Amino acid sequence: MRRGRWLLGLKVIVPVLAAAALGWWLLHPRPSDEELILQLAAKAEHGVETHSVDEIMSCVSPDFTGEAGMDRNDLWRLAVQWAHTDGEADVTINDYAIDVRSGEATGRFDVTVVAQVAGAPTTPMNMQLVVEFEKRWRRLTKVWLVKSVKGYQPERLFQDYL
Repeated sequence: MRRGRWLLGLKVIVPVLAAAALGWWLLHPRPSDEELILQLAAKAEHGVETHSVDEIMSCVSPDFTGEAGMDRNDLWRLAVQWAHTDGEADVTINDYAIDVRSGEATGRFDVTVVAQVAGAPTTPMNMQLVVEFEKRWRRLTKVWLVKSVKGYQPERLFQDYL
């Protein structure tokens, strides 16, 4: 008798929970692609400011290409070098425009970088970057990743500090 009540309760509870989960999933507001790309840019910015190689590289596509033939491995080496310095960097996105297409996007960013190592004074570096993004599967969801960056050469940007 107890077993029958338990099974009956399960037959009622499981569909109710499934319907609630489906309703939440369908009605839950999702960020737009532009908002997701801005979150990715903020994550990369934070990674540079905190010297976090993992955070920086989690934003980068396996097919990354940069100026002067830089690839993902070159960017990783540069991030590791930066992580081992005593320097500080403040990255500020001043203005942006993002054009989202199906699975791809282009962002134009006006950025100011102030980098400082061992207390040496620096002047702000203003850059205009063109960043190509792509949407890729990561685990069970699609995420935006940086596919290419044009408008600066990072080895020049931090050459005095690395």
